[in-house]
Amino acid sequence: PMMDTFVMELFKRANDDNPEVLKAVCKAVVALIEARPDKLMPELENVVNYMIHTSQHSDPDIAMEACEFWLSFCEQEEMVESLKPFLSQVIPTLMRGMIYSEEDLMVLDNNDEDAVVPDSEQDIKPRHHRARTHEHHGAAAGGSSNSDGDSIQEDDDDDDEYDSDDDDDVYSEWNLRKCSAASLDVISTAFGDHILEFVLPVLKEELASDDWRIKEAGILALGAIAEGCMNGMQPHLPSLLPYLVQWFKHEKALVRSIACWSASRYGKWAIYESGPGMLTAYFEPLLAGLLETMMDKNKRVQEAACSAFATLEEEAGPFMVPYIQPVLDTLMRAFSLYQRKNLIILYDAVGTLAEAVGPELNQPQFIHMLMPNVIERWEDLPTDDNHMFPLSECLSAIALALGPSFAPYAEAAYGRCVQIIGETLQLCQQAHQDPTIEVPDMDLVIVALDFISAIVQALGDSSQPLVAEHNGVVLQLIGMCMVFESMPEVRQSAFALLGDLAMHCFPLLLPQLDAIMQQLIPQIDRNFMHINVCNNATWSVGEIALQAGQEPMKSYVAPLLERLVPMLNNPNTPLTLAENAAITIGRMGVVCPAMIAPSLELFAERWCLVLSSVKDNDEKSSAFRGMMTMIGTNPQGISKAFLYFCQAALNWQTPDSYLMNMFVQTFAGLKQLAGDEWEASMGMLDPQVRQLIKDRFNA
Repeated sequence: PMMDTFVMELFKRANDDNPEVLKAVCKAVVALIEARPDKLMPELENVVNYMIHTSQHSDPDIAMEACEFWLSFCEQEEMVESLKPFLSQVIPTLMRGMIYSEEDLMVLDNNDEDAVVPDSEQDIKPRHHRARTHEHHGAAAGGSSNSDGDSIQEDDDDDDEYDSDDDDDVYSEWNLRKCSAASLDVISTAFGDHILEFVLPVLKEELASDDWRIKEAGILALGAIAEGCMNGMQPHLPSLLPYLVQWFKHEKALVRSIACWSASRYGKWAIYESGPGMLTAYFEPLLAGLLETMMDKNKRVQEAACSAFATLEEEAGPFMVPYIQPVLDTLMRAFSLYQRKNLIILYDAVGTLAEAVGPELNQPQFIHMLMPNVIERWEDLPTDDNHMFPLSECLSAIALALGPSFAPYAEAAYGRCVQIIGETLQLCQQAHQDPTIEVPDMDLVIVALDFISAIVQALGDSSQPLVAEHNGVVLQLIGMCMVFESMPEVRQSAFALLGDLAMHCFPLLLPQLDAIMQQLIPQIDRNFMHINVCNNATWSVGEIALQAGQEPMKSYVAPLLERLVPMLNNPNTPLTLAENAAITIGRMGVVCPAMIAPSLELFAERWCLVLSSVKDNDEKSSAFRGMMTMIGTNPQGISKAFLYFCQAALNWQTPDSYLMNMFVQTFAGLKQLAGDEWEASMGMLDPQVRQLIKDRFNA
């Protein structure tokens, strides 16, 4: 009853004259739609009509509070369909809300050629490095695919996209324009092409307008619907995309910048969907247009063009290879043009290019164009400069792309990283003892650990002399980082590096293996309080096991299984962590099969289920070798999970000859052991699966 009274009283205030009361009413309605939507359902039509009306209020602050309603409404999956009858009114309202207000333009309407004006430090947002997480799911074949970013917690960055589309940071607060654009985005995702009948007439009118503010809002709307309405927009894109590229040259900087952002939202279509042989028709003009606009004399336009280019090259991946030369030419010219704020985006664009084209970057002419500029900047940069994070990330990506060709730059880069880790850890200890000393930024340690990881992966076994320098001081530093309690991300990166060192520098780890394992095992936390720490620690155990062999590993098998098996079997374990647990158990089975095989029945079913969905790669291959070695030792252990094992075996697309031979031998052994019961076991399988097992594995 109290809630009903609250709602009733709230509606009475809906037309109050006080702007603060109106804002409070809108906030309360948004809170209700999120927490108690059932209380609004009886009056939904009135509520929606009120919010449509209030979203057009002459006070932009009131309009923005009302506009939040559409964002929240679309998050209520069980209710969102009830918005459908109102879309014909909601969508034009949102599209009008995207037009810049006079207040916006007093701050933002700057067509100045300001590229030579230095940035002030407060213009530059703080930047944090994201520690690397080892993941398998969907990863390409190969060894350590440490992916930059958190593989467990996905970022909901829709709002961020509108927070940074083209506005100066001095004016980057959430406003009606951004809220309207984000709302149109989520509505397009919720309703898909159904909204186009309401969007397209307004869009056509806005894009044809002679008023640049209205045209700009139309371009923003065009970008906002890209994700949700891509299919329905496809027939229009052959004519629209060239217009967007043409608007890169518009006289107004705000139009040029939003055109870059909007065009990048359709980059995927230009690359993959525009039709066979159509790269030259759509992708190449888009790429050329963005490269040219990156050299704009206006800093906001540079920022938008460079961000859009980074998005495009990430989407394009290997399609970027034929264009490396002109792209590098533009990127290197931008280095001499950009001020500090845009340099951060430029570093990201260079690193993304390296990730997109991979080893194709490893050509003498490209290295000569790229490396002197980038490495010199990094070496000259003070350690406490906020460019240290993006530039180190950029160099890490370049190192991985160049592989052994990074060797001429490796020693200096490695040495500086070790120095940064050592000095920062020392300063951190001093700060704990002396409150007058400022605690250092531990992100420096994380970025340095990740850069060393990239160097080790790039050089492979040739990195051993580097790691051995100064009595292997880096191993002592990693040991300190593996138990750094106050910041899990430091431990996360330390275990990622430990796994890479196990692969390529194991002789240097072996003398310290016991100390390493004592630090490592407790971090494999069955409750996975720090998911990514646990993830990387689990993965590194598997790498160590393969290198160490039976004798050094046998004393650690029991405590590891006590942690890994419950983690694998727990249905709440995040998928990437479960995959790493399964692969590590399999790899331990390669070296200590007799110790693990008796427990096979405890984890076999879940093990097969989890690894069925992982793409073929070397890590999965070694895990399956271990599983089949364990089945050979304890065939009874797989009996209850036989159906799952068959499915996991069939999910392999391209097993190497050694693994294929193991599959054939394993099925032959199980068939021989089952004797007359084999046909009954096979009879439990789907007829199609049964035939595939016979065809592929001679069973």
